[in-house]
Amino acid sequence: MNTFSVLGNIYEGLTAFDADMQVQPALALRWENPDDLTWRIHLRPGVRFHDGRPLTAADVAFSLNRARSHPKSRVAYYLLAIREIRVLDDLTIELTTERPYPILLNKLRFVLIVPRGSPPEIRHPVGTGPYRLVRSSGGAKLELRAFEGHWRGPAPEAEVQILFGDAANTVTALAGGKVDLLANLPLGDIPLVEAAPCCRVASRTALAVAYLGVLMTRRPLADLRVRRAIDLALDRRALVERLLRGQGNAVGQLVSPQVFGYVSDIEPIERNVEEARRLLAQAGLARGLDVVLETTPGRAAEGEMIGAQLAEVGVRVTVAERSWEDLNTRRSGGQVSFLLGGIASVSGDASDVFDGYLHSRGDARGYGQSNFLRYENPEFDSLVERSGQIAVMGQRQAILQQAMRVAMADLPMIPLWIANRVYAIRREIEWQPRLDGMVYAYEMRRSSDARR
Repeated sequence: MNTFSVLGNIYEGLTAFDADMQVQPALALRWENPDDLTWRIHLRPGVRFHDGRPLTAADVAFSLNRARSHPKSRVAYYLLAIREIRVLDDLTIELTTERPYPILLNKLRFVLIVPRGSPPEIRHPVGTGPYRLVRSSGGAKLELRAFEGHWRGPAPEAEVQILFGDAANTVTALAGGKVDLLANLPLGDIPLVEAAPCCRVASRTALAVAYLGVLMTRRPLADLRVRRAIDLALDRRALVERLLRGQGNAVGQLVSPQVFGYVSDIEPIERNVEEARRLLAQAGLARGLDVVLETTPGRAAEGEMIGAQLAEVGVRVTVAERSWEDLNTRRSGGQVSFLLGGIASVSGDASDVFDGYLHSRGDARGYGQSNFLRYENPEFDSLVERSGQIAVMGQRQAILQQAMRVAMADLPMIPLWIANRVYAIRREIEWQPRLDGMVYAYEMRRSSDARR
């Protein structure tokens, strides 16, 4: 979601989240439901793109259709319930859904609105957001300038630089005044920041769940007994203390407690080495097995510590760090048997994980687009589809929770922990972390004392 966090300074959606993930109007000023299948959305008047063009309903229709049909879209499954998009006038658009879909506003928050006619690959971003792009320096730095014509008025900070890479992401840069905020403070640097009079540490519970993913079409990991043995071999609380230095929580399911669909009585399973060994023996693996655990750069230490725990029951792990591009290509092609990854229900609803990552692949409606683990369970699919048809939230919650129980019984994804997001901030910067983990420059203010 780091990319979305950056883009959120330049682009906007119809809706937005506040810091606690409550839906707020953004480019949509208001909405109404003439019936259970219809959303009539009234756009905010006077909104302009960075190039001066006025925002119209035609731009919104173009953006929604683009998000649904673009071959590289990562948000198409957020819109799978939409059947028809109609422009009623310049400031009114009507969406018709296949079924009652009470969480549509949450999903629309992730479709960023671009001018109609934008090319398939946008190299020069033009949005309606509080900042416009001034310069991009080879993936190392973005320079932004406050958009004077923004509907909220100019952002408090006129110019912003977003830096990428290790050179800028250091406590030294922060202490020297070259950086105002580190978005991902290394846990080992927390004492350094706490001891520096210039800076402070802020943290907040996050949404992302770390997990071990298993390719369900390749043995021996496809055997449920093997997956259960791995689950039982893990001491999650020890992993949180050693890897996260206490900045997180062990989990037993694929969403955080703040997400709709969380099951309060699914706790992290207690470690049971003997039972894990028994299950492996029952699966014909009394001598254990060798596996390659693939992950992204920088996570080798996590993989090694997990491997050390699994080795005690006979699962011998080799950790392989891959570039994000390589890992994504391999997992999309069904070549990754064992994965250390992370997943988040960024809309605040468990359907983010269920619809895209665990529903069976190949569904013409858009389900299962990111199901690289090849998990299939007709009961689970039925529950997920039913959850999207129920407008009564209490009933819908019960179905999502039932789906979670099914998934956790099958263990295509073995949940591990939720790590807090930890930030380092200069004291003159007024800003507090958001639940969704986004970092928006327009929410930051330099204290009046620092300006003098």
